[in-house]
Amino acid sequence: MSATTTKKPEQADLLKVAASEKPEREEAKSSARFTSPRPFREWQPEQGQLLPQYAREVLGEGHLACFFVDLRKALDFSPILSAYTKECGQPAYHPVMMALLLMYAYARGITSSREIERRCETDLAFRYLTGGERPDHDTVCTFRVRHLEAFRVLFVDTLRLARSSGLKKLGHLSVDGTKVKANASKHKAMSYGRMEECMKKLDEQIDRLLEEAAALDAEEDKRYGKGRRGDELPEELKDPKKRAERLREAARQLEAEKKLELAVEKEKRREKIGKAKEDLEKEAREKAEARGERPEEAKPSEKAQRNFTDPESRIMPRGGTFQQSYNAQVAVDADTQLIVAQEVGQSSSDARQLFPMVEQVEANTELVPEELSADSGYLCQQDIEKVEAKGVECFIATGRDKHGEEAPPAPRGRRPAGMSFKERMKRKLSTKRGRKAYARRKVTAEPVIGQVKNGVLPRFSLRGLTKVQGEFSLACAVHNLKKLWKQGWELPSLAAQAA
Repeated sequence: MSATTTKKPEQADLLKVAASEKPEREEAKSSARFTSPRPFREWQPEQGQLLPQYAREVLGEGHLACFFVDLRKALDFSPILSAYTKECGQPAYHPVMMALLLMYAYARGITSSREIERRCETDLAFRYLTGGERPDHDTVCTFRVRHLEAFRVLFVDTLRLARSSGLKKLGHLSVDGTKVKANASKHKAMSYGRMEECMKKLDEQIDRLLEEAAALDAEEDKRYGKGRRGDELPEELKDPKKRAERLREAARQLEAEKKLELAVEKEKRREKIGKAKEDLEKEAREKAEARGERPEEAKPSEKAQRNFTDPESRIMPRGGTFQQSYNAQVAVDADTQLIVAQEVGQSSSDARQLFPMVEQVEANTELVPEELSADSGYLCQQDIEKVEAKGVECFIATGRDKHGEEAPPAPRGRRPAGMSFKERMKRKLSTKRGRKAYARRKVTAEPVIGQVKNGVLPRFSLRGLTKVQGEFSLACAVHNLKKLWKQGWELPSLAAQAA
């Protein structure tokens, strides 16, 4: 029996696609260009874009630049505007715009006038705030120096704005100080003990340079005649060999001129040292007169120093080292972390600063705090008694606690008789209420100082006590405005505040 075989019909195509429409194989793609295992968005930097008409729409209403633009209706800029009384030359940039530009730049941690100029060209927020204007760095720097006193008034105005926005009382106030680096190097300072020795050395060097220059001049006068340099080229000296000899002689003349220039530079340095020495001696006489001593017998300490770049700055301890600095004081409200008083001084000590800060708080806010905390640097019985006479309860540390050391148990019972002022304060801080009140200092003044120094003013850009006081006022005003912005406080208009 023969086997029969049946042929299966071929399977029909499910979908017929033309060869030109078939998708390219993966191997062909990889050979043409590199392919990533995951897709990316299309990137076309030269693509035309349809942007919003107004920069504020791009930034968004919650942007810090928009907040600062809105401040033009909330802050009082009359102290700045009143400085412009004469019409001369080209119209100036609007003072309110320049003030808000400076404040916004400081809020971004930018204090360099050249960097502010660059941002006005490349940063959308800066361009929106200036309305497209691009003031150069000279204009920015001149405006900042011109209105330093107005910035102190502007700082107080931020507190008025805070009061109208909701700051009705001061509960706990914390006072603290910090060393802010001056715009000067400590290597440009000299102690009083070295000044006299340095001036003598400079006198010797100047005399030697003048003698050497005079000797060179006398030799050349003898060789070429009075009034001639020796490098003139008359017709008979056009020979290259003779001309080279004359040029070598001219080089000697230049050497004499360099000696004279060096002598002039050393003389200028000697004058600076002499002026610094006189200032230290004058300061010593004034201190002696204030103490009731004879000023003519007063003499500065051998270690008393003066900086030649910024004579009003002082060398102060900071972070385990010594830097050319100023001592800045702040008083901070615990509930809002607003700076309600500030000052900059030359003394590295915080002693006798407590009562002046409380007086400034009362003058700035028309409010008196309920309680106050500060570290051991402010422990001064006379100051504390004056503050407590205003009805402010003080919690001042009497010393530095060792890290990790357990606190002693809270005292009980009546206070023992015969305790000194320092012992009474120490006992007060060891109670549960005292520990709780003093602990608020670490979350009040210290964070604010860190925010100002790290986010607004890492170091002073200006020189001189008056100028740095104005610059620190600007930085503190900016800090308060940033706090109002972050906490979402509403900005009332000047008209609403007046009503």
